[in-house]
Amino acid sequence: MSASERDEKPPERMLSAALHAQAAGGAQPAPEAEAPPAPEEPPRLPVLRVLLTALLLGILAGGLAGAITLL
Repeated sequence: MSASERDEKPPERMLSAALHAQAAGGAQPAPEAEAPPAPEEPPRLPVLRVLLTALLLGILAGGLAGAITLL
């Protein structure tokens, strides 16, 4: 079955027509895909809680060391 029997243009003519349409500005640009959503922020580190715990443990250890030296 040839191209004329199927009532279609041969590929060379389709390509030529597409190139002419694009050169003339007749072709519409393909729509751009939407940007993927931004990744979620990772959970914040508990910096303040760790610092306060370290401070309290330091005060407790210092008080215990001071009490032992006074005995």
